[in-house]
Amino acid sequence: MRINRFQQYGGMAVTLACSLAVIAAAGAACVLRGFFFAKEMYLFLTLWFVLCGVLTLGGLVLYAASGWEKRLKPQGGPAGKTETVRALPGGGVKEDIAEAERLAGGGRLVTDNAGKAEITQAADETVSGSGRMLEGSVSRVTGLRAAVWLLPGCCIVICILYAIHAFRGPLSSQGTLDELLRWGFYASFAVFAVLVAGTRRGGTLLAAVWHLLGLVISLSALLAVCGGLPVPYAVAYSQSPEVSATGARLAGLLQYPNAFGTVMAVFLLERLFTAAYGFRLTGPSGTVSGEDCAEGEVEASRGAVNRAEQENIASGEAEGGAEGGAVSRAGETAIAGRADRARGWSAELWRTAARLLPLFPYAAALLLSESRGAWLAAASAGAAALLWKRQLSAPLLITGAAPVAAAALLYRQLARTGLAAEPLPGLLLLAGLWAGALLAGLWLHRRSCRAAGWHRAAMLALAAGAWTAAASAVLLQVRARITGPSPTAAARGLFYRDAWKLAAEAPWLGRGGETWRHSYLAAQSRPYVGSQVHSGYLDILLNLGTAGLAAVLLLLLAAGWLVFKASPRLLPPLLVIILHSAVDFDWSYGLIWLLLLLLPAWALAETIHRPVAEDTAILTGLRRSWPYAAIAVLCALTFILSILSYQAMRGAALYKQAARTSADPAAQTALLRQSLAWNPREPQTAAALSRLLPEEQGMDLLLCSLQFSPGDAALHWELAERYLQGRDPGEALYWVRRSLKADIFNAAKRLAAIEGMLKMAERGWAEGNRQRAADSAAAGLELLRQYSLLAGREHSAGRRHNDRGFGIDEQAEGVYLRLRALQALATLEEREKIVAR
Repeated sequence: MRINRFQQYGGMAVTLACSLAVIAAAGAACVLRGFFFAKEMYLFLTLWFVLCGVLTLGGLVLYAASGWEKRLKPQGGPAGKTETVRALPGGGVKEDIAEAERLAGGGRLVTDNAGKAEITQAADETVSGSGRMLEGSVSRVTGLRAAVWLLPGCCIVICILYAIHAFRGPLSSQGTLDELLRWGFYASFAVFAVLVAGTRRGGTLLAAVWHLLGLVISLSALLAVCGGLPVPYAVAYSQSPEVSATGARLAGLLQYPNAFGTVMAVFLLERLFTAAYGFRLTGPSGTVSGEDCAEGEVEASRGAVNRAEQENIASGEAEGGAEGGAVSRAGETAIAGRADRARGWSAELWRTAARLLPLFPYAAALLLSESRGAWLAAASAGAAALLWKRQLSAPLLITGAAPVAAAALLYRQLARTGLAAEPLPGLLLLAGLWAGALLAGLWLHRRSCRAAGWHRAAMLALAAGAWTAAASAVLLQVRARITGPSPTAAARGLFYRDAWKLAAEAPWLGRGGETWRHSYLAAQSRPYVGSQVHSGYLDILLNLGTAGLAAVLLLLLAAGWLVFKASPRLLPPLLVIILHSAVDFDWSYGLIWLLLLLLPAWALAETIHRPVAEDTAILTGLRRSWPYAAIAVLCALTFILSILSYQAMRGAALYKQAARTSADPAAQTALLRQSLAWNPREPQTAAALSRLLPEEQGMDLLLCSLQFSPGDAALHWELAERYLQGRDPGEALYWVRRSLKADIFNAAKRLAAIEGMLKMAERGWAEGNRQRAADSAAAGLELLRQYSLLAGREHSAGRRHNDRGFGIDEQAEGVYLRLRALQALATLEEREKIVAR
């Protein structure tokens, strides 16, 4: 008994911890700018992986306790009826048996033996039919449960690939570590979300996390514009009409308008299709009419059974009662029926209001982001869903008309001021449009539900007019950006071509984490600025090759299949993530992955309405599938990831502290040494420390750091500068060329390298070493020749995509004249010596 109680309370504690972990991850995503910057995540990840290790240890203890109970339990005893029923997900058989017993009991009270036999037989048939239906439902739920574990499984495979790169020597050890920590976080979050989905109230909890996350992200952005809420970089300003039609774009907590617009499109489509599916479930009189809601059909069948029972009771009483009593009871039944319908309509009205409430802030935030990619992805995902479910077109038109029209009106008002509104008028405008959108949406919904014939057609026409007016108002504002040439699209075409060439160098396993960030300066064909490749699929291909891309595609396929089978209304928001990630760097935000993993878990939770009678689902899964070794390995891995995250956190904190104490070189050197001891993979720390050390120690440190980050352009340039200050023009030229190869279109580095060669030649001339002076001058002239050829080629290609301003400088002409003069003097001196001999 104590063991059973320990298991029960232990399972409940693990369930609660998993739920709190999901909530904490969602909250941290809002605070930490969508989990974009890895350095901001170190503290959170340290605590997160410690929690994962503690929960894994708890699972190991529960597994051991279950094994001890199994050894102590007497063998050969038949399983009881209650245990058999409770072992089935859903508990449906138990409920149907109770319903049958209640019906049979009622039959004994009001019928004779024949009636009793008929009702008992009907009840038995109901139970057996429910059992057959439950058997199919259990097999379907079991299949979904098996498929949903592909989500953390694929994340774990990606973690393994990054771990392999960490031992093979990646292009950036620090970038690979950051990606390893990220995907460890995604894998554990997926496990927590799946475990929460299998609990008794998992669907409610995941829905609450989803809605709170969406409202916090959208309202914080809108209040930053309309209410004066201090959100740093919530608005992205631009003077280019090709980037922003209004000069300002809403970026919210993510600080990037395109990613913010994508997130808002995800939340908007989830609410739109939820409202559309809810609209279909309500007929003209408030009765259930949806074809896709099995639960509604079950409830309707149970209502029919209850009505049949009431009719039997009423007929039995009517045979032995007076006619006046029957009439009185019939009147009471009619009054009760009308009261029930009134209560049902009121409840349905509140549910409709809850569905429509978040639509306006989501739509307004999406429009204010001015993200054409997010708009197109949302339209494509919605159109694909409507092609599959054409009957949702009218409900979607009606439910979204008022919120979208009000959002377009808010967009037009704020566009005139460049997203700069006074707090009080802005709040009044926001609150008024939100309230108007909600009331108008409820009115349209109610009138459309109760209307028929030409009245319903009029409601549809009114909704279509609202959509048309909203689209026209927005398109008139941004028509130049839509119809005109798009420099950003052309620039992304360059990114993709260069990325494909780079991916061909390591097609199977890639080159480790953050490959594009550390190699685009060497791979770019034009001098553009873009440390992100603007395609999640290409980014994965560069990092992990075809093996990693296959794992990600399998993850997306599993998520799409689960959502399609379990809850089709969640498919459009998932499609938005899948589509828009192909043309932007959404996957660099951990928040996007959290949303992608939440959707299938939420769909599974909606399918499993009442999975287990007690909160022991986690323990049951552990007992069936997880051996001691696997749990122990997972526990060790979580603690290893926690240690790695803590080391990175300490290194970053000491580096920031050293930057603040720049006035004291000794203290700064000590802090940088400590930072590098905690995290030797960080090239930025090594470069900063090398400037404070003697020449030889600094060069040794840079060479050591270059082993961790062989593709880092800053380290190569630091070494080139050190050799330019030396006396060997050959080595200096070698490291300069390596540095310029790692950063092709850097005019400042090229000019500095040429000047460095000039100074080396002047030092050689002053020291009387004419040969070194001549060699240094010749090397400088060769670098200048390559520089002028590359600058001429870029000048002929035009200024478009020349974001770095690469070109030949007037200062280079003066350096050229000095190099030529010094080379001529050194060469003449050598010739005179040869003639004298």
